[in-house]
Amino acid sequence: MKIQNSEFGMRNAKGGMVLCHPERSAKREVEGSRTRILLPLLVAAFAMLAPLSFAQQNSDIDAVKKRAALNSAKADLEEARKKRDMAVAARWKDRETANQERELFNEKYNESKEKVDALMSERARLFEDVRVAREDLAQVKLQAEKARAEYLSLAAGPERLETLAKFAEQGIPFKIADRVEAQNKVKKEMGLYRDDPVRIATALLNVAKGELAFTREIQLENAELVFGSSVAQGNRLRLGGLYAMQMANAVDINGLHPAALMLPVAGEKKRAFSWQENLTPDTKSEISKAFTSSKDSAYSMVPVDVLLSTELSSEMANHQEKTWKDELREFFKNGGILMYPIVTLFALGLLVALWRFVWLMVVGFGGLSTRRCIKALKKGDIDTARQLSAKAHGKVGKVLRTVLAKNYAGREGAEKALEELFSADVPKLESGLTWISVFAATAPLLGLLGTVMGMIELFDVITMHGTSDPKLLAGGISIALVTTEAGLIVAIPLQLIHTFLMNRADALRTRMESAGLTVLNALWIKEK
Repeated sequence: MKIQNSEFGMRNAKGGMVLCHPERSAKREVEGSRTRILLPLLVAAFAMLAPLSFAQQNSDIDAVKKRAALNSAKADLEEARKKRDMAVAARWKDRETANQERELFNEKYNESKEKVDALMSERARLFEDVRVAREDLAQVKLQAEKARAEYLSLAAGPERLETLAKFAEQGIPFKIADRVEAQNKVKKEMGLYRDDPVRIATALLNVAKGELAFTREIQLENAELVFGSSVAQGNRLRLGGLYAMQMANAVDINGLHPAALMLPVAGEKKRAFSWQENLTPDTKSEISKAFTSSKDSAYSMVPVDVLLSTELSSEMANHQEKTWKDELREFFKNGGILMYPIVTLFALGLLVALWRFVWLMVVGFGGLSTRRCIKALKKGDIDTARQLSAKAHGKVGKVLRTVLAKNYAGREGAEKALEELFSADVPKLESGLTWISVFAATAPLLGLLGTVMGMIELFDVITMHGTSDPKLLAGGISIALVTTEAGLIVAIPLQLIHTFLMNRADALRTRMESAGLTVLNALWIKEK
């Protein structure tokens, strides 16, 4: 059934029904006729459209099913998403937990690693300390072995007694048997107790103390004394192992007590000792005073030859006074032939120095006029300076006259005149001084040459006679050094004189230059 309305009409897609308003029924009647005409057409159209509507309805049902399936799929998808979100959340939570556990593990790992590193460092340090300790221990062991070797090497050998043995042989022969026996006992201990250096050193020290005590021992006794072929009663005095003297109680024709000294004399193989009676009166008088003071006083002065020198002993036995002339003559004689050129150089050097000193004093003295002239130039009084320059003396006055005596057109001419003057006069200031320096340098060389020549002669003597007497060698060396001493005695004062004269010449040259600049500046600066 189909109802039409003129204004409003709606078609239901399923039933085709239209709901109409009640007030519009009149219109419907009017239009009924139109409806009857159109109804067959609509039926025909509906018949034709019915299959299409059914197909549309089926398609709508399929769409609803699909929509329902889609909604179900969406719900499943949503459920799956929720599950996925929950799984993701759980996984993130697990991951966060794992990260926390990993961080905790890393912290513990780092702490453990730091502890391990610290332990490794401590282990390395301990290993290094152990290595250093081992090296120190090895060094200590080495030093201990070395110290032990040095300690054992301290054990004195028989050669340590050579000095004491030589003293016993070369000294005055008293108590020789006792002293040699003590030294032999020490030699035996050196062989038996080689591993005990302290004991050997103690024994050696005791022997040395005994020798020292022997050197300080004083023995005074009355005895029968032998003087030549006569025997007399008298006193004998011994001072350790260095000196002995004797004196008879009676007096000789000269009023002196016969006396003798135990002095060394030169022997064929070594030095020997004998009683020397050929003494000077002064020595005999000193011996008499010594014996007298030894009885009456706590102190006494004894003429002792402490060096045990054959030369000194000869001087004591045959003493002679020497003047300075004799000593100078002996000094010149000991120097040999080279003393002549050395003395000649000294004399020539003194003559040249005296000549140059007098000449420098003369040419360096300009007089009062020179100083007044320079003061006038500084004040600008040229006319007064010209008058005073004519009276000036010396090299400075010559410089002033060279410029002030002539009227130069310009400063260049005056400077050239001064240059000519300086080139001619300045070399004269140092003339002869070079010879003094040459003499001062040559004298030590001549002295050294004389020393070399003396040493050559000394070695020739050693080759022929050996070195049995060290004092003889020392005397030869001292004679060989005389020329060196003489050369230095000549060179030192000549060098000082040369320096003094050079300073005087430099001072004079400086005064000349100062005067030249003063006169040049006074003339041409004033003109400007």
